Amino acid sequence: MPDVQEISWVVTREHRDRSTDWYWGLGVLALGGAVGSLFLLENFLLAVIILLSALSIGVLAAREPREHAVKLDLRGIVVDGTRYPFASVHSFWVEHEASQPHLFINMTGVVAPHFSFKLQDEAQGERIRTFLRRFVTEEERGPHIGERLAEMLGL
Repeated sequence: MPDVQEISWVVTREHRDRSTDWYWGLGVLALGGAVGSLFLLENFLLAVIILLSALSIGVLAAREPREHAVKLDLRGIVVDGTRYPFASVHSFWVEHEASQPHLFINMTGVVAPHFSFKLQDEAQGERIRTFLRRFVTEEERGPHIGERLAEMLGL
């Protein structure tokens, strides 16, 4: 099998419709947390953080599905036009145990993204795994805690 020079695919984020009650519940929880932090803890900054977080969650929940172009080539990983050279990639893992295979990419650095991409099937996962093993360390990892939290909130 000849060495593959490039692998590319498109990932679409799933969209969940939410009722008006969901947004009201988010607002009530945020308002309750902010009021509690102001009066019980006397912490204005925490109240602002709670309100901004709830606003961010509401905006993320309301947005429409978006497609992300992903490309692996000999120089690195390109996500939506932004190149991440292999030198900035700490490790990767292709998970086949889930209902749908996933590619997890861990970047180096203190403030670095952690990517998780759904794959079409196991064959695509094996092609990607074979390609990435030439450049990056393979290390078993699962979803990042932020991804699990976003999944629980339906984002």
